[in-house]
Amino acid sequence: MSAYKSRTGLPLAEYDALLEAQGGGCAICGNAPKTRRLHVDHDHKTGKVRGLLCHRCNRALPNWVDVVWLYAAREYLWRTTEDGYRT
Repeated sequence: MSAYKSRTGLPLAEYDALLEAQGGGCAICGNAPKTRRLHVDHDHKTGKVRGLLCHRCNRALPNWVDVVWLYAAREYLWRTTEDGYRT
């Protein structure tokens, strides 16, 4: 077993295939990895790999899991930002 697989549970070839399927970047923001590999995101209940995330999105994701909160935050930004925060 490679050192990479033992750390992430995902063989390097599968990582590479998933990264290619995601267009070469983070599954959320699309940014390509710069100095290190993307994080292997997985469902903690099932262990199923969901995708590859950059450090920033991986750290922020636990704050977004409450979808009601996420939509409320989005609506707040749209209401309170001069340009509507829509990009």
